[in-house]
Amino acid sequence: MRTPIFHLQHILDAFERKKVLTKEELLKVTGCSTMTAWRLLSQHGYFTSYNDNARHYTIAGIPKFDDQGLWTCRNARFSKWGSLTKTIVGLVQESSAGLTADQLQRLLKLKNVKPNLTRLIQSKSLAREKMEGHFIYFAIPEASGRKQRKQRNREIQQAPTARELPPLESIIALLVEIIRQPKNTPRQWARRLRRQGIHVGTRDIQTVLDHYKIDPKKGLLKS
Repeated sequence: MRTPIFHLQHILDAFERKKVLTKEELLKVTGCSTMTAWRLLSQHGYFTSYNDNARHYTIAGIPKFDDQGLWTCRNARFSKWGSLTKTIVGLVQESSAGLTADQLQRLLKLKNVKPNLTRLIQSKSLAREKMEGHFIYFAIPEASGRKQRKQRNREIQQAPTARELPPLESIIALLVEIIRQPKNTPRQWARRLRRQGIHVGTRDIQTVLDHYKIDPKKGLLKS
């Protein structure tokens, strides 16, 4: 039997030095073909990054996943589930009360996961329900989702005044509008923001005003 030129150890040594490699870096360092590299990687087990179009790779045993099952090395982000789609589903399933899009984006350190969530709803991989003005994403099967809904309702009842702030970009746009039109009402600010493609409800606006102690009638800042 012909002795293979490349061995799994070549791959392991390459990752031992850098922890995370792109496909191009891996092939350059090892000198083997794409087919050989992926055959050896599959033997050992590997992860692709859920960001940057799955461009980065690491091997099993290197990532030190945190309590959420996530790990970051330089600019590459990985999860114990693998792809971004599987990671979103995994995070929602393991959450105690479901997750909003903003919560997922903060956990994943990504700017926008809403298109992914839309596809997951369409494929019935997740369930969605609007609560307190926000869409909450719940696990499927139904029994798990029902338990999460009960916990979410419990949290809402226990903290009736605690509301999640809108994204930072929306807050900045709102503050600009308040400075420009301090005599407007929250409804008028919301209408002006919608024309800019920014959808912030009047309750969200009031949450921002309360959080930052802003009172336009008293010169923006409450005394």
